[in-house]
Amino acid sequence: MNTLIGYDLVPEAKTVDSALRACRRLNDMASAIRILEAVKDKAGPHKEIYPYLIQELQPTLSELGISTPEQLGMDKF
Repeated sequence: MNTLIGYDLVPEAKTVDSALRACRRLNDMASAIRILEAVKDKAGPHKEIYPYLIQELQPTLSELGISTPEQLGMDKF
């Protein structure tokens, strides 16, 4: 994920989905939240990208029991 985030692009929803599933398999919720934060950061000034990704990932997030940083109140800092 570090290499992917280092590129000048926002990862596709399918790629993020796979990364979140890997985090869940390892029971590493902190890394799952970090991945979502990194994707939001990579979206940068393009405010429509992150909500679209969350919309696409919502079934996976619900299935895996992963909360978004916004649901955890981490966007208020």
